[in-house]
Amino acid sequence: MKSPAERIRRLGELFDQALDLDPVAREELLEHVHSSDPDLADELARLIERDQKLLGSEPRSALGLVESGLDARDSDALRPGLSFGVYTLEQEIGQGGMGRVFRATRRGADFSQEVAIKFVRRDLVHPALLRRFSTERAILAALDHPSISRLIDANTTPDGTPYVVMEFVRGQAIDGWADARQLGLNERLALFRKVLTAVAHAHRNLVVHRDIKASNVLVSDDGEIKLLDFGIAKPLGRIGNVSATMTMDRFLTPSSAAPEQLVGGPITVACDIHALGMLLYELLAGRLPFGFANMTPGEIEHAIRQLPPPPMTSRIGDTDMALVQARGFHQLRELREGLRGDLEHIVQRCLRKRPSERYSTVDQLDHDIDCVLKEQPIRERQSDRWYRWRKFVSRHRVASALSAVLFLTIATAVVAILRQNVAITHERDRAQRAVGLLKSAFAAANPTEVAGANVTARAVLEAARPSLEATFESQPDVYAELAGTLAEVELATGLSPQASELAERAVLAAGNAGFSPARIGSLLILEARARTNAGDYAAAGDRLDRAAGLGLRPSPEWQLAMGVLCFHRSQRKDAIEHLEQAVRDTSGRPPSDDVANMARLQLASVLRVTDRSAEALALLDQTMAWQSAGLEPDHPRLTLVRMYRLDALRRVRGAAAAVPEARKVVEEVDRIYSPNSTVAAQVRSSLGISLNEAGKFEEGVQAIRESLAAWRNTVGNEHQNTLRTAFNLAQMLTDLGGHDDEAEALYREVLQRSELRTEETRLPLVFWRSYFARFLLVRKRSLEALKILIGPDNIALTQVRAAKTSNLNNYLEVLAEAATGAGCGKAVLAPEILSWCTSAKEFMNASPNTKAGTNSDNPG
Repeated sequence: MKSPAERIRRLGELFDQALDLDPVAREELLEHVHSSDPDLADELARLIERDQKLLGSEPRSALGLVESGLDARDSDALRPGLSFGVYTLEQEIGQGGMGRVFRATRRGADFSQEVAIKFVRRDLVHPALLRRFSTERAILAALDHPSISRLIDANTTPDGTPYVVMEFVRGQAIDGWADARQLGLNERLALFRKVLTAVAHAHRNLVVHRDIKASNVLVSDDGEIKLLDFGIAKPLGRIGNVSATMTMDRFLTPSSAAPEQLVGGPITVACDIHALGMLLYELLAGRLPFGFANMTPGEIEHAIRQLPPPPMTSRIGDTDMALVQARGFHQLRELREGLRGDLEHIVQRCLRKRPSERYSTVDQLDHDIDCVLKEQPIRERQSDRWYRWRKFVSRHRVASALSAVLFLTIATAVVAILRQNVAITHERDRAQRAVGLLKSAFAAANPTEVAGANVTARAVLEAARPSLEATFESQPDVYAELAGTLAEVELATGLSPQASELAERAVLAAGNAGFSPARIGSLLILEARARTNAGDYAAAGDRLDRAAGLGLRPSPEWQLAMGVLCFHRSQRKDAIEHLEQAVRDTSGRPPSDDVANMARLQLASVLRVTDRSAEALALLDQTMAWQSAGLEPDHPRLTLVRMYRLDALRRVRGAAAAVPEARKVVEEVDRIYSPNSTVAAQVRSSLGISLNEAGKFEEGVQAIRESLAAWRNTVGNEHQNTLRTAFNLAQMLTDLGGHDDEAEALYREVLQRSELRTEETRLPLVFWRSYFARFLLVRKRSLEALKILIGPDNIALTQVRAAKTSNLNNYLEVLAEAATGAGCGKAVLAPEILSWCTSAKEFMNASPNTKAGTNSDNPG
């Protein structure tokens, strides 16, 4: 007899199979199952029937099914005190549409940790819900943000019940937390912006939460928020093995759902914008727009889909003094006055029935709230000239009342604002066209439109190109702005050649649109950065010359780009001069400024490789002090400096000092950036080198393996950083011993892929060929070493002629050794060997008479 767990697994397999069949084939499957297991066939039939009802029902009946399902009790034996694996259940802390949640203890050999464990309800275990539960696990694993509940583990109990283990959050629902502390409206807005940060992070990772409400936003005693419960979250793209679907929500919270969620409409970020509007409404007014508690499911649906939300002030009664005092006011009139105007406009825009009429992004919503806090015009009402005038006066109340003379000044300012309206309208129209183009790109990359393709940033970029190119002639201003932005994104994602091409066309469009010299210059600098990263140094230099020739004083951005280019060209003295100038020119900028930070980091890198590591370490320590004065302790910029600091620390104070620091930075990078990022690749490379120098060879090899995997996943196999790391791993495996096959495969891969790069980026090839040849010579494979050093059609020798003297000396030494080992000095040679030997002799005779030496500057 099959166990319950085996029976559930079998039922799941049959259910998945049945969903893919037409009705006739499905009946045949049921008959086949019935012949061997009638009870299983009956369970399968009920499951299919329930699934069809849920998928095909009208919204009202779907809501009824949801509400009735919420009351079902789990008859499973989950209870406080139950132990399985390393977990012991302590207390049930919640129930939801798809499971129960317990506070539990996780115990190890030397630690004890409080966690939250979410179980699937056994009375709802079926394949559709298991897929949804798997979705939540995949989504939580993909999201890494300090304000999103962190996934710790995911597995099944011995009886087959799936569960996820998350960090346990001690906190209070955001509305109750704010009321308990009598937060004023501005303080509540500041708290709400923390929620927006978490939601924006999810959206950037192509995840829509779909169930944002007060109970899913907890606030700790120190005011930090945690966004919980991604149980019905929707991936806009593929996350792990989970892709987006268009199925009806069976476990949504009706009172916080957007209108389109109730009718099975497309799931977009607009659903979360609506939910955020509901949350903001409740946080400010103390109540939701409608009295859902006394409504039937059909009435809830009608209210959400048809009724306009009442103003927040109308939901506050004349006797609600406790609510007024909980918001820091003494009189009802004061609270109502605070809720009118901009706050009402923001909330109402979030709650519009049509998704296209809400805020397009969380960032737009956050921008308007920021404007409220700063008493500046919100985006929603910027075209209202009198509104803008009132905002101006409200920010200058004292000055506005001083004299009639100042009134004339204000009047002049109003006239200026009126004149700006034309420009504002033009900018708005341009922005709307750009947003429309991006929406088309996201639609083109949507998995429901392209048979489940993975919607990544790269997919969206590729999908955007055709629509973007269509605007090159007709709307050059839109093209230039959007192409510049997309080029920045491509550059950040490692697509340097594509970024170079797009930036070049952005420059052309900017010229056609009549952009200012300053704007064209910034696009030329962007193209130069992209071409530098792609290894096209000649073109990069040309673009920087053109930017400087526009008659503008070289900007810090220009100095930074030129410094990086000089560094790549091995013009290190010039690189230091340009980078030092960039540092001086940005000395007055805040720690949040990109150019100010990168100028310092790049200068430290150049100082380190020019044997000025102590100066590099001092500069990085100064940078950390500068950042700490204006940034949070766990800000990503501080983490980036700590990572750059590792190599300088190793060179100045030794590997023993660098290893423990590197381990800390690895953990920090994984938490902030994720283990699969270019930053994670860099920091693991630093850790691996430090471990190797400290004599911890096995650990060092493992760290470099992880670094190489991260480089491959982020920038591809042909990128210079990938090749350098692959070579470093081959070196370390060679030194470790016992890994000759793997090391040789890596050497050959590095040489083969390097041939695809431009001439100026092949300089490391000279060293890499020399080192691989020595690897072969030690293993008595002299002829193979000779072939590696010469290359097909003497291509390797052609590359060597452009090398630095130290590399050339080393190359000649290894070449002579390989020629001798291959028998080139013998009187009689086979024709094949003779041709290789002749090439080697001609090259050595033509080379300068330099003393052979050992290259100490390892390009790898």
